[in-house]
Amino acid sequence: MWAIYAVVGRWQEDGFHTRSVPTFYLDENVQGIVSEEHAIEIATEVVNPFGDLECNITAVRVVTED
Repeated sequence: MWAIYAVVGRWQEDGFHTRSVPTFYLDENVQGIVSEEHAIEIATEVVNPFGDLECNITAVRVVTED
């Protein structure tokens, strides 16, 4: 399981604006995640599907007890 922390931003007429995205989780067994970089790639597609935002995304592996 990967915890995803993201801040997205874009330039507007009055300057650069950012928003924090609520933390969400990606399951490597569902998305086939193989590394931290891969988790960030998938998370980027989730929070920025049209590619029009600047993104700062962190993925942290979470160990779960089954």
